[in-house]
Amino acid sequence: MERYQLEGIVRQYRESGTGRMVDALRVTQLEVKPGEILAVVGHNGSGKSTLLETMAFLHKPDEGRILLDGQDVWAEGKPLDARRRCPILLQKTVLFKTSVLKNVMYGLRLRGLRRDEAGRRAENVLRLVGLERLAHRRHRELSGGERQRVALARALVLEPEILLMDEPTAHVDRANELLIEEVIREMHARTGMTVVMAGHNARQAMTLADRIVTMLSGRLIEGTMDNLFTGTLRAEDDGFVFHGETGLLLQLASEAIVLENGNALPPPDEPVQIAIDTDLLKIVAAEEPTVETLKGKVESIRRHGDRCRLRVRLDEGHRLRSEMTFSEYQRLNINLGITVRLRIAEGAVRLIGTPRATGPES
Repeated sequence: MERYQLEGIVRQYRESGTGRMVDALRVTQLEVKPGEILAVVGHNGSGKSTLLETMAFLHKPDEGRILLDGQDVWAEGKPLDARRRCPILLQKTVLFKTSVLKNVMYGLRLRGLRRDEAGRRAENVLRLVGLERLAHRRHRELSGGERQRVALARALVLEPEILLMDEPTAHVDRANELLIEEVIREMHARTGMTVVMAGHNARQAMTLADRIVTMLSGRLIEGTMDNLFTGTLRAEDDGFVFHGETGLLLQLASEAIVLENGNALPPPDEPVQIAIDTDLLKIVAAEEPTVETLKGKVESIRRHGDRCRLRVRLDEGHRLRSEMTFSEYQRLNINLGITVRLRIAEGAVRLIGTPRATGPES
């Protein structure tokens, strides 16, 4: 049985100025398996926070249903029980006006644990997040990274079977970011908890997640589409030419483009956003030049399991990301600094439409 099943979920908001209802979230289907780490990546305003708050049962969707271990939570009138099973670490850290230790003990005391037992468990988790020496420090005396680790400890001390995290390292320095990632990795290995994390940090998603989906304009798309550009699209011969606002020029075959959100092709001078799926931006040998390839040098390589993620700096200065299997990476004999070509495969480019915010949340 799936841990989560989202079916036909719609959440809307009223647009200021026009008063019309606009989709903040429209998820046809999403399933999350027990013990899975799912990363939802996307730019600000794409709907990530709205999705996580919906999965935490903080808001009832306008349409659709959410099943938690097969139970239709809202239909059965049990959102409070579900919220207790699905703690959420919000992007904006909110701590109680008391000590670090009491902040972490709070949820346990609320669940009826004796003070000594709650204190023991809180101290254990504070050691895990490296804050045991700050147990009696007041909340206002903490740095941003320390506050985020306290919030994480407050969630982990409940020993949740599900943990939702909205931008868990958005406002922390590099050292705290790596520490938080290691804590998540260790707790997942130890407890097998299900984790859904949202953010725009593609490196973090690749490092931690079993599976990545991309959120664009309130909709979910399988794969990582962090190559996002704004510009104009013009028909030319049998394909299209995309002129990015920062100078990026792409020659696109018709079959490479997928329309999103029911969009038709825009007028030639209307700005559009395109997102290029990293799985479908194929690296080929530099000796394979065609009209639809881009040339550049490999700038970084990261391995994650049997996958490799590469960043290529184009001759024009732009950077694009691509993913491939480790066996393909070995076959092509890729290394840092070598010249390669990027081929835009069929269905690689999502045409999102005229850029604008999709809602008040990210």
